[in-house]
Amino acid sequence: MSNLLPIIVIVGIGIVLVALTRRGVLSQRRAPLTLQSREASGPDRELVLRILRAIRTRNLTAVGAAVLGVVLAVVVHQGFTKAAGLPLVLAPGAAGVLSTLVFLWWPLPHEARSTSQLKHDQICADLTPRTKGMFGPGWGVALPSVLSAITVVGLLLGGIFSSPDERGLYRQLHYVTHSGASIDANSVVTENLVGYGSSGPFPGWYYGIPVGAVVVLGYMLTMWALNSNVRRPSLRSLELREFDKAVRTHNGYVLSTGFSALLCFQLVPLLAMAAISTYGASYNAIYEVGQRFDAGADIFRDPWLATLGWTMGGLCMLLLIIGVLLLGHLVGWMAAAYGTEVQHQSKGREMPA
Repeated sequence: MSNLLPIIVIVGIGIVLVALTRRGVLSQRRAPLTLQSREASGPDRELVLRILRAIRTRNLTAVGAAVLGVVLAVVVHQGFTKAAGLPLVLAPGAAGVLSTLVFLWWPLPHEARSTSQLKHDQICADLTPRTKGMFGPGWGVALPSVLSAITVVGLLLGGIFSSPDERGLYRQLHYVTHSGASIDANSVVTENLVGYGSSGPFPGWYYGIPVGAVVVLGYMLTMWALNSNVRRPSLRSLELREFDKAVRTHNGYVLSTGFSALLCFQLVPLLAMAAISTYGASYNAIYEVGQRFDAGADIFRDPWLATLGWTMGGLCMLLLIIGVLLLGHLVGWMAAAYGTEVQHQSKGREMPA
């Protein structure tokens, strides 16, 4: 059975990736943001360009904030080696919090009610009730919610099973071992002795409390940003109605895809630590009563702990792959906001001064 575990893990990863692709998580159709902007003319054209410039600048600033968070985590890790890698473990969640704060702090421009009534003969108003899931992917709320819940529950379980190390930090996994032996005067094993071993680093309370706090904060900020995207004042020009929807869809995809990717990256080090610790705890060196002590012990492996370690290792690789794919989609969505001015210039249209 243990020899089949790698094959089972690889097949399971493939099945999950196919399922996510068929559900549209890993295959996204981008909203025609630049195409819808071509409908604007006159005063609307200037407003559209302002919105597109704000989207591009805000997206780049959010990326810069995320990169800054990762760089600061690396710097703090190098300066405080006694932190036992906590800044590096916190880096993905901190990057998500910083980038989401940029979206909340930087609202997109919109037209005022008085000026819109003067500029347009026809003003549209959408009376359809809006929800956070209307603009963006169908999984835009469900996937971050599920990943956040899995992270918090996993951290709670890790904290319950963790034990303190020599510094009192709850980042070790203690387990029962039978590696000890009692010998007689002729170095013959007369009895097996039960003891305790430890394996780590393990995602216990030391990692779980700060990471859980950052994940919950990032989730709340992301839901707030998605709600702000829905509640943003609409563009009242009739010819900008589809462009307004495209902008909201663009923001919804960027927020949901970006935070989901960072949640995947947040789970990777936690699962890696848990997998290595659990797999290490599955080994036991047991002496046989009656054998000579210098002959060495026989190595046995707990199949349940080994299977659990392989499973968490497979989930770690799966989330890493999904995170990289989602990150690629995020780059594609951000790039979709570029090229409008070039397209209009190529058609010979005048650009506003």
